[in-house]
Amino acid sequence: MGNILSQCHEFNFSETYAYADKVRKEIFSDNSLYEPVELASDLELQISKPQRHTILHDYIEYIVSDDIRFFFTGPLWDYDCIDPVFEMLDSHSVKYFSLHEYVANLYREDDSDLEPEVHDNMLEENRYEYCTEYIEALVNERVVPIIVTEVFNLLFGDRKAMMQFNITIAEYMGEKTTRCTYWNTWLKNALLHREKGVCALCKTNLTAMYNTSNIAAVDHIVPIALGGVNDPTNLQLLCQPCNGKKSGNEIITSSSTPLYWEEI
Repeated sequence: MGNILSQCHEFNFSETYAYADKVRKEIFSDNSLYEPVELASDLELQISKPQRHTILHDYIEYIVSDDIRFFFTGPLWDYDCIDPVFEMLDSHSVKYFSLHEYVANLYREDDSDLEPEVHDNMLEENRYEYCTEYIEALVNERVVPIIVTEVFNLLFGDRKAMMQFNITIAEYMGEKTTRCTYWNTWLKNALLHREKGVCALCKTNLTAMYNTSNIAAVDHIVPIALGGVNDPTNLQLLCQPCNGKKSGNEIITSSSTPLYWEEI
């Protein structure tokens, strides 16, 4: 049981929904400032074979980091501008030095346990450095990766958003990607979990719990022939009949998903 729990993520959700909404709007925007292909950390590898760190991870990370950067810049910048950043650190239980503690450490003599006397002018002189060099670095190191993980797990379940994301990628691909023919177990398990055990299109059960003849097929939402890539965000799980009927020139997915229950 401990091993199972160690593979789970304790979701905080404090900023996750807001950032998921922001990223999703960028995905569907006709005038987005963010280009997925240009933000990919290792495009050649990510499009050739499914990687756990997807192009969407890079896309989310850049948007979140860019948004956080806004709190530390601008002609009217003031110390109070980063209050939301302190809230992020607090909500994710990230410990950090107060301004007074930070300045005290700056003026502390090496190997000395004596607490230096900190004056108001020392606080004022080091306030900007504290914010831009310490707090900004800390939130990018400790909080941004958490937000990226949570936002990815929300958006990956949105197949229509994944379709649009990969249409954008396909529009910028200069050449056809080689089709990947081997799918790792972690990927197939992730897709089966996302599709809630049913075909993404017709909702036929794929778990073999009720029908052992229904074999799942990994399908490219945006086909390779149309510029699609092998990134996990461009994949869905279909039953064999749906996979057989979908041609290599069709971009098809579905936003329908089984409900926990239907209210009567």
